[in-house]
Amino acid sequence: MAWSDIFADPAEHERIDWGRSSARFTASPDTTALLSFQRIDDWIRYGHVRYPQFQLNTPSGGVPPTMFTVTRPYLALSMPGYPDTDAIAAQLEQGATLRFVNIEDWYAPMAALADRLTRLLNATIATYAFYTPPGDDGVGAHFDSADVFALQIEGTKTWHLWDIPDGTAWQESQTLRTDRAPDQVVELQPGDGLYIPAGMGHRAFAGPEGTLHLSIAVRPTSHREIVRRWAEDLLAAIPRLERLPIHGDRVLPVTELLNAIAAAAAKTDPTELLARADVHRPNTSDTPLIAGVLPRSAASRDT
Repeated sequence: MAWSDIFADPAEHERIDWGRSSARFTASPDTTALLSFQRIDDWIRYGHVRYPQFQLNTPSGGVPPTMFTVTRPYLALSMPGYPDTDAIAAQLEQGATLRFVNIEDWYAPMAALADRLTRLLNATIATYAFYTPPGDDGVGAHFDSADVFALQIEGTKTWHLWDIPDGTAWQESQTLRTDRAPDQVVELQPGDGLYIPAGMGHRAFAGPEGTLHLSIAVRPTSHREIVRRWAEDLLAAIPRLERLPIHGDRVLPVTELLNAIAAAAAKTDPTELLARADVHRPNTSDTPLIAGVLPRSAASRDT
């Protein structure tokens, strides 16, 4: 495995200050070549995607799908969520951003890329594309709970970045509500990339020709997921009908429960717990649809 799916120079990954600071870099030309204005146009114009694989967003929130999709008849059945090209164009003209969600679920080259990165980083990988008309910001200031590598495909984009705040208040909402000037302003040209650590506020404005960028979200196993997995095992061992008494001493059983929890934690094998919690499955299945007719491997589906 290599870092060449993100960086033009794979050695660039060594200067990423994971979870702390943003970094600008030259993006992998093989990855930026997977998308283009024309490919996005084809996906919409020829109905290669359905809502919610694609969505429209404005700074105030998501656009209702009834405003940009139609239902198409197919024999005796119907297909909702089909893209309405004219309606989407009208929404973009009003400043909306066209967003493609979890591209690795339905576009083979992106599925192969996500699988390679999953194995390389031992993390969950998700990919998104943002197609924004000139001068607009259709998503608004926000932060993500994953580390994001933004690769500029076409047009230019100016990023406003706010440093990760101390404490936990920023975790309450992904919407960033601040009147404070950004701590950094970065303009990306086609072929540039930007690393944005989880929790860093960001807002991006399209250049004069409109813009397309790919976001690769990297989500390693979190402390919360470790605790959640351990707590699930603990809860499974507690009888559902055990409860506090209605009368009498109610503190003693709580004390005993906490002591039992502490004892269980002391006996937990961290290696075994990590093995159960730290599972990031590749996205692509090699199961044949017809027995004996093997699909091409993910590695061969890059084009």
